[in-house]
Amino acid sequence: MLRHLSLPLVALAALVFPATAAAYEEFPGTRVLGMGGASRAFAIGDAGPMLNPSGMALVKTYNLEGAYGYGNRLNDHSFHASAVDNTSAFNIAAGVYYTYHLAEPPVVAGTMPLSGSGHAGGVALAIPVTPFAAIGGTVKYLRLEGADAVGGNDGGVTFDLGATVRPHQFFSLALVGRNLKSLHNSYAPKGIAYGVALLPIPGLIIAADGITQFTPDNLSGRKGTSVMAGGELTFGGKFALRAGGGYDAVTGNGYGSAGASLVSEVAALDGGIRQDVFVDEGSPRVTIVGVSVRIFVPAMQTQPQQ
Repeated sequence: MLRHLSLPLVALAALVFPATAAAYEEFPGTRVLGMGGASRAFAIGDAGPMLNPSGMALVKTYNLEGAYGYGNRLNDHSFHASAVDNTSAFNIAAGVYYTYHLAEPPVVAGTMPLSGSGHAGGVALAIPVTPFAAIGGTVKYLRLEGADAVGGNDGGVTFDLGATVRPHQFFSLALVGRNLKSLHNSYAPKGIAYGVALLPIPGLIIAADGITQFTPDNLSGRKGTSVMAGGELTFGGKFALRAGGGYDAVTGNGYGSAGASLVSEVAALDGGIRQDVFVDEGSPRVTIVGVSVRIFVPAMQTQPQQ
């Protein structure tokens, strides 16, 4: 596996360090963004180390991804790169990612600039414990600067633990403990997430997730449970459409989302958008967009990439 991961690590360096990269809590990845944020019960590829590490064990594949996301809440720029390898003969899946986040909110007259930035890196492992279940963990390091280091909390080490149960090839369930070591900042909120995914026919994924956040957001002071759902339909293995929506407990807003992909045997180009539709009083209307490029080399007897 280390041999297989050497190429992703080189690619990560090339993708990340020349142009810095990131994924913050509001940008879960381009494909997941288009599905309303729901994908924890079928967290393949980049969604594994980001949302549910145990999901990396679901599909035997070797996946590289680079992404950019923008959110208008604080004029956020997010660049993200990852590598996931589940081609090991030992059935152990591994993933790595590096992120960089830059927030440049508009300056209000008479106030100091509130720009902030952050670096994050993670290493994830997943192990199938039975033919129908897998467990996994992600160890994450955050380094926050400027306005992102709220109250002097400039980051540290935290971790996620996840489990996926797939009693049938058409159905899976997931449970994830998020940021189980508290870092007291909104970019690593402590909580739990849970999800269900249905794959009723080839090329169709339907997913629904919930996230219960125990740590209040630094901007809104809110916490609570967010709910989300979405789907993805792939046509002939060449083109995919996504749609979804949900309720964000941090902003109090309801949103819709959409996305699309162009897919080949070795790569895919993805785009996605999330737009607040129902806005809580006093809360900003949030828009998040993302684009990504995926490169994958399926192992033998691998389920096709969606």
